[in-house]
Amino acid sequence: MINRASVLLLIVPALMLAQPPADEQVRTRQLWDTTLLAKRPAAAKATPVKRPSTLVKGALVGITVWRLRPPKPGDASTARALVHEETGDQDWMPERVAAGAPLAEGQKVRISAEAAEEGFLYVIDRDEYADGSKGTPYLIFPTLRTRGGDNHVGAGVVIEIPAQDDNPPYFKVERTRPDQVHEVLTLLITPKPLAEVKIERQRQKLSEEDVTGWEKRWKAKSYKLEDTANQGKAYTATEKQAARGEKLLTNQDPLPQTMYRVDCKSGEPVMLDVQLKIAK
Repeated sequence: MINRASVLLLIVPALMLAQPPADEQVRTRQLWDTTLLAKRPAAAKATPVKRPSTLVKGALVGITVWRLRPPKPGDASTARALVHEETGDQDWMPERVAAGAPLAEGQKVRISAEAAEEGFLYVIDRDEYADGSKGTPYLIFPTLRTRGGDNHVGAGVVIEIPAQDDNPPYFKVERTRPDQVHEVLTLLITPKPLAEVKIERQRQKLSEEDVTGWEKRWKAKSYKLEDTANQGKAYTATEKQAARGEKLLTNQDPLPQTMYRVDCKSGEPVMLDVQLKIAK
């Protein structure tokens, strides 16, 4: 199960439909991107992105999985993550990976999330085993340790888990049982804060009954598409600033690596699953 220094992470829709052909995927991803960009604030001295003529139905949620690696020549020093470890301070460079890409045990990762519509984000973590069963659900976001409990999301607002000032500022991929195959993160975005959830300093155990009830009411079919052109690219200083809450991403800034579209009506809660696959 996820804890501050020993974690495993990620996200893939539970009710995924068949993917369209490659060319259609590119066109669809471009439409999703344009829809999100049109909702972000315009950059200074830039032409606002026009609202697409074909509207995307349902909700759009962007996710980027960041794998931390040692810096390479040419990496921007302003985008690096300085981590205080037992062996001394260490520089790490986050780079994009596709959602669902196998991650080796011991790998350090972070995730960031952005939604096209405003709401309040909750992230539930569960282990998943080879027989399809899942472990105890824990609410890992929001906590008072991350962003002071602020879980507001929207276009241009980036929430990074763990936050850059958390200790440690990453999750570590580790199995809790030999038969664990995934870490499943359930993202829930609600129009208003959940009255039944009191934000605490640490992660908190949730009841199976509550989580099952939310899934029955709000989980819907979801689809995902990758930004293949930017896969493997390093973190930028702009993304680092946005994750710190120092700025909003604009229509000229990088887009999420993985976009999800969820079949739900406007104003309804959005709920989807993302799997982090543990490499064999």
